[in-house]
This record gives sequence, structure tokens and C-alpha cells, in this order.
Amino acid sequence: MELIRFITMKKTPCVLILLFCLLSDSVISQTWFRTYGGNINTETNKLFEHYDKGYVLSGERYGNGSTCYGWVLKTDINGYERWSKSYGYTNKMVILYGAKPTNDGGIIEIGVSNKLNSNCTNPLVIKLNACGEKEWCKLYNAQNCNSGGYDIVPISDGGYMALIDHWTNNQQKLIWLFRLDSLGGVIWSQTYATDTIFVDECSHSLLMTSDSNFVITAETYYPDSSLPPNNYILKILLIKVNINGIAQFTEPWGTNNGVISDGRVSIIDAENNIYTAGRRQRTVSPGGDSPCLFYTNPTGQSIYYNDLKSNSLLGEATTVNWLQDSTLVICAGWKDQSGNDTTGLIKTTQTGNFIKQKALMFNQDNILRGSGITYNFRILIGGSVFNPTSVNWQSYLFKLTSNLEYDSTYTRPFTYDSLCPHPIVSDTIPLNDCQVVIVGLDDAEKNPEKAKLHIYPNPAVGEVIIEMPQYLVRKNQGSGITATTTYFQWNQTRIDMLDLTGKLLYSQDIPKQQTQVKLDVSAWPAGMYLARIVFMNEVVAEAKFIKQGKK
Repeated sequence: MELIRFITMKKTPCVLILLFCLLSDSVISQTWFRTYGGNINTETNKLFEHYDKGYVLSGERYGNGSTCYGWVLKTDINGYERWSKSYGYTNKMVILYGAKPTNDGGIIEIGVSNKLNSNCTNPLVIKLNACGEKEWCKLYNAQNCNSGGYDIVPISDGGYMALIDHWTNNQQKLIWLFRLDSLGGVIWSQTYATDTIFVDECSHSLLMTSDSNFVITAETYYPDSSLPPNNYILKILLIKVNINGIAQFTEPWGTNNGVISDGRVSIIDAENNIYTAGRRQRTVSPGGDSPCLFYTNPTGQSIYYNDLKSNSLLGEATTVNWLQDSTLVICAGWKDQSGNDTTGLIKTTQTGNFIKQKALMFNQDNILRGSGITYNFRILIGGSVFNPTSVNWQSYLFKLTSNLEYDSTYTRPFTYDSLCPHPIVSDTIPLNDCQVVIVGLDDAEKNPEKAKLHIYPNPAVGEVIIEMPQYLVRKNQGSGITATTTYFQWNQTRIDMLDLTGKLLYSQDIPKQQTQVKLDVSAWPAGMYLARIVFMNEVVAEAKFIKQGKK
């Protein structure tokens, strides 16, 4: 099978595969930008404004040939460093790919580590308190050698939705969501885009919508009717999921229209339309790649795309954010026909029509994928830039107004880290006590008895003991999508007992993780009965038993 492929950005530990062909060094104008890291390789994957109006950068830090640590840096409102912390193991690798603020002023981080096997990676989740100290850490022992966590979203119950790739070595089960409790325990898992029509799918980011659903932005190779048989092209893959893990749609962008696309991050509007920043490969003259904005309606239908640079040789839009006037600001990189590279911001209408642009860098090795909008509608853009003088990667942060002018320095005092009861110092925090979580995601499939309801003695005369399943398995089918979600923990279920006519004889709520129910059936007439477990208004397990008459 021949695959039509073009340049993609792969998630390789401690290495950035560069997007742009770069010709020369340049100097950034001395306005609102900050650099971090010095002579140590420091790469930023995510950034956000913290509760105190300071900024948090998250990624990895490593010396040449030395240990790679997860890295978090906190700045004040003017971007000047307050503290930084490294997290990891001696001679092992930790990279933090996703980060979000939590309601208690802390930070939730997700990434990868090779702690369990030097030649493999596993997903890692770390909860930090408001002081940047580790509250808990979970390392999930994946069934595949190269699994990782790439984004995480706090949810209303105090838990998290975690986006994980390649949990198993099954090539039809590459994109996963784990719903985690407040301490990182796995409540349920679900895999997506499992149809054989998807090839080499890979997830990038996770977005919570205003109606408490989630959108996964991913990519896949996909057949297209505009091509000869057995030819696949790269496409953005959008997956919308509800709070219980059931997919609402799984849609490659532009099915059967020949659009070759790649996207890493999406946002939504008030109606839950989806806007994805990425690139489009042009298949007609003059060819090349355009940084591009893709628009998708709430049901997953591809509506339109808008090239931001229609004549670029290479190009990609890496971030997209809303401004307060419902315009969009997009970070993009593009190479013009003369071979010059520009990284900058492009302001557009809601439909992607050009309003204004601001160049940030010229002809530099860089990738800027961190972005955010501040409380006063300033634009934050950050990422990793190669410094040819020190010959290493540094983290850069830019701050601009909504008019794409560099922001000014704030002189009034701000109080930082007020939720931490003591001064915060920069240090390295070991993860040696990080709990290893072994999640048998395929255990219910390999051992179906563990997902069944068991009743004994059977036949029964007096008391019966009903053993709850070890796992609850929900199977839902809708919109052509069959989903099987395995629950490893749950708050409450219900057991119903019925006779063969369907008459309900007994019902009882079963509290969290209760393993057995004892029931006196001595007064019941002889005959056959049905026990069933109801979870989230669905029957997830049932079993029959015989009640014998008294001898």
C-alpha cells in the first residue's frame, strides 16, 4: 500500500524535528520577548496564565548527553522568571507534553518517561500543588513499548481526562482516552478510530467544549476517492466524545475531496463549531504547503478551509485563539518563494480572512506551539528556538496586544504565588516514589469471566451470594460507531432481581466498589430468576439462577 505523505511533526523525546528549512540566523527585535534556559536545552510544549496573572511554561530540560527532566517555569506578569523546577529520575527521561491549571492553584502535567524500560516510554501524570511541589505522580505501565500522554483536561468532578497514544501494540487501537479520578486512578478507558480504514493515526490535543464534551485533534492516513485505489493521504482527524467516553463522531477532515491536511490544535465558538490550526498541502500549481485554518461544524462535517499564505513553499499554523472581538489570532510559520522563513502572528476574521500580521522571527530554527490569551486580552506565544551561539535550544515567550503590537512592561505591583504558604525555590524534584499503575485494559476481553455477574449457590434454597464483576463493560452503538468502554472503578451501580415475566422483585443500590451482595430468597417461589447490574441506566451484566423449593 502506497502512502502519500508530506512533512509531519513527530513526538520524539528530547528531539524536535524541524518544520522549516532555515537559511540564516537573525536577531529578534528587542521588545516584549523573553528567553529561558541559558546554556541548558530548554523546550516549551505548553504555556498558560496562572491564577495570579503570572505565566507557566512546561516542557523538558536537558544538558547535552545528560538526563532529560520534565520542566516547569513560573514567571511574573512581565515574563521574568520567579522559579523553575525539574522533575524526573537520574539517567532516565521525563518529558511533559500537556499541562493545565487546576482549581486549587496547582498544575496537572502529562507526558512520558522511560523509567520502566530505557528503550520504551510510558504515560506519566504529575499533580503539582500551588508551590510546584509534587502532590502525587502516576506512571502507567502500558502494554506497548512506545506509549505516551499528550494532553490532559481537568473535569468538574475533580478528576481528569487524559489523552494517550499507543497504549497497546494493536494498530487499530492507537488513540485512547483515560478518565482519571482526583488521584490519577483509572475510572475508565476508551479507544477511538479503530476502523481499519484509518492508518497510522496519532493524537495531538484535547479540548473540552462548552457542553462538557471533548474534541480530540488528531491525524490519520485515509483513502480518498480522488486518488487511485490503495492510496492514502494525510488528514486531520477530529473525534468528539461525551463525558462517558462515547464517541459522537470520528471524522477525517474533507472526506473524498482530496484535501491533504495536518492539524495539532482546535478551538470552538459559542455554537461548538470547531476551528483547527494546521496546514494544507496544495496539489495544484504552485504547490507547497499553506498554513491553514479548517472549519468544522458541531456534528463533524467539514465546511471550509482558508489558506493563510497561498504561495508559501512550506507552512503551518501552530496555534489558534479567540480575541475578545470574535476575531482569531493564529501563530504560523511560512517560507516564501525566495526561500525566506517567517514565524509570526496572523489576525483573521472568524472565517479566516486576513486582517493583519506581525512577524516575530526570521530564518530561525524554531517551533512555537504554546499559546494563550491573558485576563486583559494579551496574546502569549511561546516555544523552542535554537540558539546558534550557545548551540542549544532555548524557550522563548512573546506577549502582544490584540492589535499585534508588543505589550508594554507593567509597573504596578502584583502578588504572586499567594496560595503557597512559603517562598518557592528552584530545585529538582525526584519522582522515585511515583506509583506504577498496572491497568489491564484488555483483561476484560482476555478474561470475560471478570466482567460477568456470578451467583452461588445455584440452584439456591435460602441465601444467595451475588458477586459483582471486577470490570463493568458498556457497549454503545450510534451514528455508525460502536464503542466499548471498560470501567475499572465506579461510584454506584444498581442490582435488580426479576422473575421470568420481567416483574421486578428486588432492587438495591450498590455503593462504590462493593464486591458482594447477600440476598435471602427463601420465601420466593421455586423457579428461575434473573439478576442484572444496571450502570448509567444500562444493563452491563446479568445472570440467571434457580430457586429450588424446600425439601
